[in-house]
Amino acid sequence: KRYILIFYFIFSSLLFYTSPYELTEERIETLDELIKNQMKLARLKTFGIIITNSTNTLYQNIYGENKKITTKSPFILGSVTKSFTALAMLHLGISLDQTLDKFDLDNYIDKKDAKDITISEILNHTSGLDCWSSSITGKKGEYSYSNYGYGLLGKIIEKQSNKKYCEYIKETIFNPLKMENSHAEYNDDIVESYDNFFGFPVKFNGLESEIGDGFYTPVGFISSSLEDMGKYIRFYLNPENEEYISQMTEENIEVEYNLNYGMGMFIWHKNNRTIYEHDGETRSFLSDLFIFPELDIGFFLVTNTRDYLCQQPFYDFVNSIEAFLISDSFFDINDISFFYTHFTIDIIIIIVISIPITYLIITIKRKIKREKYSWFIDIKGKIIFAVDVLFLIIVPVIIIICFYAADSDLRYTTKTTRDFRFGIFTFFSCSLLVFIIKFVYFFLYDKYFKDYDKLEDKLGLSYNSIKE
Repeated sequence: KRYILIFYFIFSSLLFYTSPYELTEERIETLDELIKNQMKLARLKTFGIIITNSTNTLYQNIYGENKKITTKSPFILGSVTKSFTALAMLHLGISLDQTLDKFDLDNYIDKKDAKDITISEILNHTSGLDCWSSSITGKKGEYSYSNYGYGLLGKIIEKQSNKKYCEYIKETIFNPLKMENSHAEYNDDIVESYDNFFGFPVKFNGLESEIGDGFYTPVGFISSSLEDMGKYIRFYLNPENEEYISQMTEENIEVEYNLNYGMGMFIWHKNNRTIYEHDGETRSFLSDLFIFPELDIGFFLVTNTRDYLCQQPFYDFVNSIEAFLISDSFFDINDISFFYTHFTIDIIIIIVISIPITYLIITIKRKIKREKYSWFIDIKGKIIFAVDVLFLIIVPVIIIICFYAADSDLRYTTKTTRDFRFGIFTFFSCSLLVFIIKFVYFFLYDKYFKDYDKLEDKLGLSYNSIKE
């Protein structure tokens, strides 16, 4: 009886078990409905997904109203780019234990620091380098994410190969994998994208300036299409590439419990499964790459819409899709955070804008009515005039602060100075600063000049008559 029972359970498992990566028509329909519903909650203009095993694409689609965007259209990958840069470093075949002083990087990092940092430490983010500069802000040997470090890797690739980074990536990765719609430099084919402005998606026109001179291209600015990313995923699912994969996914440093970093890849351990993963963010793109080697499946998700202050709905969306593909379960996106975040910020900004404008109107009215003081008469008037002029120097700083408050990513604001929104915030910033000036002015007035005005009113004298 015991053997019969065991046989029964084995037979039942084989009969009713459906592999989580086998996408039946029914599961595809459910996935399609899930994406359509939840991308609205996540407020995405366009969303792309590709699911593949080691040999074939199982599903791919572009969701959104823009029919010009297809599975061949390139999206900027964000930090998913780091996996390409790490792979390119391994292709070079140089020792990863070499220190940076061997590569003539004096224009990018101090010689003293270069002598103490190895290539492998940069690859796994244990060099101590700051995220966005050559400063040492972290403790050597501990995980400290550094975009700047991967920028240095790009320069090493160029110096060792005697080719531009974009040329080397194309030669060693894009061409062998037949990734025909992928670029490691700015390209006019990149899909239009959107960043957030007061809770609304606004077309982003700064892609070329965002990529800049190319130093940060190895960090996060490779662009690729869904079809090409399917080919890239299949590279990692192919046992023939184990030489590279094993090095990139070696668990070099622990980030947190069940999460490690290798070289250009995070390594997760969930539900007794290993996952290679890396997400990506730029000013106006979000993406995520998942590879499940034990299940022979991987998928890539991307959108051309980024909300800097409220990105959680996107990652909830990504986690929901992952849960469905792996375990046929999913959860709804909670979009309350979106309303709460933007409602609070927008109300505060409206108040900040309204108070100085209202106050200035009252001040002007009062000045016209009383006509007591001139900004150019007596020492008080001259001081007030000088302080009001001072705001011309402070305006640029105030503009950046206002941009940050208006849902923009502070790291990128200086690269889009021609954006029309700078003009709008110049006005609001000046109004805010003038309000502060007027506040200080009336504080001084109440403290030092109020009694003089009362005396003047009591005597029925005007400022001009006293002067005469």
